[in-house]
Amino acid sequence: MAITDDIRALAERFSGTLGVWAQSLDTGETVEWNAEETFPAASTIKLPILYEVYKQAGEGRLDLAERLVLRAEDIVPGSGVLKDLTPGLALTVKDLATLMITVSDNTATNLLIDRVGREAVNDSMRELGLRGTHLDHKLFRAPEGAPPNRSTPADLGRLMRLIAARAVLTPAACGEMLDILGRQQYTEQITRRLPDYDGFVEPGREPAVRVASKSGAIRGTRNDVGLVEARGRRYVLALMTRGCRDLRFHPDNEASLLLADVSAALYRHFVTGS
Repeated sequence: MAITDDIRALAERFSGTLGVWAQSLDTGETVEWNAEETFPAASTIKLPILYEVYKQAGEGRLDLAERLVLRAEDIVPGSGVLKDLTPGLALTVKDLATLMITVSDNTATNLLIDRVGREAVNDSMRELGLRGTHLDHKLFRAPEGAPPNRSTPADLGRLMRLIAARAVLTPAACGEMLDILGRQQYTEQITRRLPDYDGFVEPGREPAVRVASKSGAIRGTRNDVGLVEARGRRYVLALMTRGCRDLRFHPDNEASLLLADVSAALYRHFVTGS
C-alpha cells in the first residue's frame, strides 16, 4: 500500500518512534503503523476523560450544569488558563470539559478527574475494549517514578471513530463532544500541511476542512487524535510519538513536523486520491 510506504519513509527519518491508526469512515479502510504499541498519552488522555464525563452525565451520575469550585491547591502548571485565574471561581462541569479540550487546561482536567473518578475512566475504556489506555494519575500529580498516563494509536483512533460515528452513548452526547473537539485551538499538527485548510472562516462561510481533535505534548512526545472532514470524505486519525530527541516546545519541533507530514499523507490518501 502506497500510504504505508509513505509512513515508513517518514518514520525512518524520525529520531523517535511513530505510531499511526487511521480509518476512513466512508469505506472502513484502516491504516496502521505501530498502532498497538504503547505511547505516553500526554493530553490526548483528555479524550477518554471527556467520554467519561458525558457517559456519567447520560447515566444521571453528574449534571453538566453542576458547578465545581477552583481551589488554590487545585492549580497545576502547563497548558490552560485556570492557573492564571483567581481561586474561588465556580465553573460548570461542561465549562471545565470545554476548557480541558479547547485550551487543554490541565487544572480543569484534574477537577474533572476528581469528579468522575480515575478508575471510572479506566473501567469505561476497558468496557469499550480499549485496554491499552490507562489514566494512572492526575496531571502534574504523578508519584515519583510513576509511569506516564498512556494509550495506543489504535485505542485513541477507535474511540474517536466511535464518537464520530455516534456509536457510543447517545447521538446527542456524541454531537456535543464533537462540537467541543471541533473548537480545540491547537490543530496545527493535523492541519499544518493540508492544502485546503484555512485557519479562519468568516461567519456564514463553510470551511473546506473541518477538524475535531485533541492534541498532546510532553518532552519527547507529540500526539494528535481527530476527525477530518473534507470534500465529502470523513476519516479519523490517531498519531503518537515517543523518544523524540528534539525536546523543545516549539512549532518546529521534529515530532510536530512529523505528525504534520503524516497527516498530509493520510489526507492525500483518503481525500484527494493522490
